[in-house]
Amino acid sequence: MWERTHEGDKRRSEADRKKCLHHIAGSKEWIVEGVHYTWVNESFNEADLIIFLDTHYLKRIWFIIKRYVLQKAKIEKANYAPTFSIFINMFQWNSDFEKQSRLKILHILRTSNNDKFIIVKKREEIEHFIP
Repeated sequence: MWERTHEGDKRRSEADRKKCLHHIAGSKEWIVEGVHYTWVNESFNEADLIIFLDTHYLKRIWFIIKRYVLQKAKIEKANYAPTFSIFINMFQWNSDFEKQSRLKILHILRTSNNDKFIIVKKREEIEHFIP
């Protein structure tokens, strides 16, 4: 989605994103984040394993708060300026994910990728599936 530059992050064009995704999905080993499911879903077909990390809504709120505090304290690295505006947007994005995107992603995965799709509730559970 983003191109990291010395001047800051730059949003990639749709054509550039598709080119990058095609290159990544053609690699031997790769991981993509599915929150951008509207344009990365073509990579789902190429995946050997799809892990849907289905953490509880309130836990994600805690992660948002913790990340913001750690980034503001410069304890955790951020690829963007951790502004209060972005902090507030994170809560809206989390809510939108819970109410809309989550269900759409699960529907896509259950419909066309059921044989290689698993749901985990905790990060620790992922270790059982990745060697």
